[in-house]
Amino acid sequence: MYEDLKKKIEAAENIAREHGVIIGRVSRSAPSSINEEGGIVIFDVDPEVYFTNFEDIARSGGYLAVVDIKSGEIISLRIIEVTREDLLAQLNLPEFTTSLPRPEATGLLTRTRVKAKPLLAYNPENGVVSVAGYVIEPQSPIIKPTRVDTIQKILGLPTQGVFLGYVTIGDQPAFNGLTPLYLPLKAFYQHVLVLGTTGSGKTTLLKNLVSAFTSCYNFECSLLHEKPSIIVMDPNKDYVHLPLKPLWEKTAGINWDLEKKLLENTMKKIRRPKGLVIILPITQHVIDRLITEETTWVKAIRIIADEYFKETYKSVIERVGWRITDYNIEVIDQSSKGSLRYACIEATIDYGNNEKDSIELFIIPYGFRFKYMEPREFIELNPFFTQQAKDALYRILIRLRKEGVIFNTLNELYEAIQQAKILKRERKQATTPVIEPRRNKILELINSFAIHKATLDNIIRQIGSMIDTGFFDIKIPCKETQEKDCYLPEPSIEVILEKHLTDLKGYPIVVDLEYLQENSPGDPTQAISIAAFRILNKIFLWKLIKSRSREISQPVLILMDEAHRFFPSRGAASTEYIEHVSAMIDRIARLGRARRLGIIFSTHSPKDVHDIILQLTNTKIILRMDKSTINVLDIPSEYKDFIIKASDRVGLIRTHALRLGYTTFRTPLPLGGHYDLSAIYVAEKQQ
Repeated sequence: MYEDLKKKIEAAENIAREHGVIIGRVSRSAPSSINEEGGIVIFDVDPEVYFTNFEDIARSGGYLAVVDIKSGEIISLRIIEVTREDLLAQLNLPEFTTSLPRPEATGLLTRTRVKAKPLLAYNPENGVVSVAGYVIEPQSPIIKPTRVDTIQKILGLPTQGVFLGYVTIGDQPAFNGLTPLYLPLKAFYQHVLVLGTTGSGKTTLLKNLVSAFTSCYNFECSLLHEKPSIIVMDPNKDYVHLPLKPLWEKTAGINWDLEKKLLENTMKKIRRPKGLVIILPITQHVIDRLITEETTWVKAIRIIADEYFKETYKSVIERVGWRITDYNIEVIDQSSKGSLRYACIEATIDYGNNEKDSIELFIIPYGFRFKYMEPREFIELNPFFTQQAKDALYRILIRLRKEGVIFNTLNELYEAIQQAKILKRERKQATTPVIEPRRNKILELINSFAIHKATLDNIIRQIGSMIDTGFFDIKIPCKETQEKDCYLPEPSIEVILEKHLTDLKGYPIVVDLEYLQENSPGDPTQAISIAAFRILNKIFLWKLIKSRSREISQPVLILMDEAHRFFPSRGAASTEYIEHVSAMIDRIARLGRARRLGIIFSTHSPKDVHDIILQLTNTKIILRMDKSTINVLDIPSEYKDFIIKASDRVGLIRTHALRLGYTTFRTPLPLGGHYDLSAIYVAEKQQ
């Protein structure tokens, strides 16, 4: 027995040295134990080791490991208590009686006692990871792990997936910043919620996440149908600058050496995208402002794209002191094939210090064409219709279609319903000769369906608000003989997805909703909701059709930034709106899981969004938050204080994809363009 134990001790020492640095041993004087609630390990650390590695040892919540002598398994430990005593306390002697005792260095040369909780046991021989369900032997070596693969095993971290950042102990990267945190791609199909107050680093995390997706590092996307299409609903123009070089400011309170180290490690494998596909929702106001004479859509798109580049990119590039050395714009017209019409912009940017780079932008003007919309699709666009209005309007539109009554624009339908309401109020007959035949038909249907006045008012009011967005039936000045080509056809989201990984090079797709807000004369909230919901539904239907026909399609991940603007909490909007959007997102989220369609929601507080989003998201990433909102989330008590005080870009992830359920992490500084435009504009004015 004695000889066997000697061999086991020697084997444990060898395993410890192979996988880390020995910093102590399980105490011989204090018992380690295990009961129904878990185990406890107590060990002592020599003062030299303690003062050299205090950042790893002195932090409650930190991680170390022990190699159990009897099993040879490496067991992760979470530090739950650290005790430091002066030499006088250990000798049970009183302090010297002086008014202000002078520090004595010898008093600090004492062992540090650490109490830790065993977590997972890793067998290095067969690679099996299991729960640490047995007591740890005295004298077992305690190690600070140094091998990334070992750390990932003993902490139950995924070894493959999409890069999020680096595992931390508190705010600081654990294990010298060597341990990356990955989230498996399939976890995104079960949806993710990112929470964090303003300034917590939420947008930086999401931008880095987009870069990680497009870099295809450490997750399967080598095959054509495995690389995910990333679509960003961007209401604040936060993502359009991703292909540009980031600006890293050495602001006060930032450990620049640490940040530089994390950036260097990250940029070896994750790079910002080289370009973007920008779905640009335009309005009639854009056309009226930019186009003053007869033209074609090819020429109009060139003008729109050129102006967009100058306002969105050139102005920022020049404000930070860079130069555009080469610029080319081309319009791709595939409309004759029922496909797309878009602008392709290539630009070379001189960043100074002999550093140049090129970016590529595919800009797709987007708008609605009422004439070609299915009745159900049109009604689903506006969540502010009452249920009675939806039913009545659907019956009207279906009957008009069956009888071949066509309204070329939404405005024509609106005027017809308005006139019908007036005539009905005046109790005139439907056969009144002054009524145009199509309007006569509308009045006839309203009477035959016995539509209530309040319902008719809601229909008129909501159609009017849709017209006010300027997003329907966008028309350029053109010759009367080319009337049918004067209107912008709605670009096919299905075709964009079909061509995304080939013609559009797999660049992230950004829907610039701020551009729509800037150029819509109507309610901006309604305008961006209509655009976002239309695109969201189109993506879902494309996935559904592909699935039913057993066709393989690439994964699609949708990032809904400022999710509370689209899916507000109960009481923050009308009942009809809440019911409409909650039913829509529930259907898309639940059916999307099996079809590799995932949604990443981002918002400030869980109280701001509909509670169904909290239910549907299996993974939650929580950055710094206020104390008043943190209790809504099911967070272990030991993490609550951390979340309230966390530094920028540091957060907690709670997910079923982690063996332990939780871990803290830090995402690096922005990998792509991320600018405080207000600061840039202020600096320019001061020059």
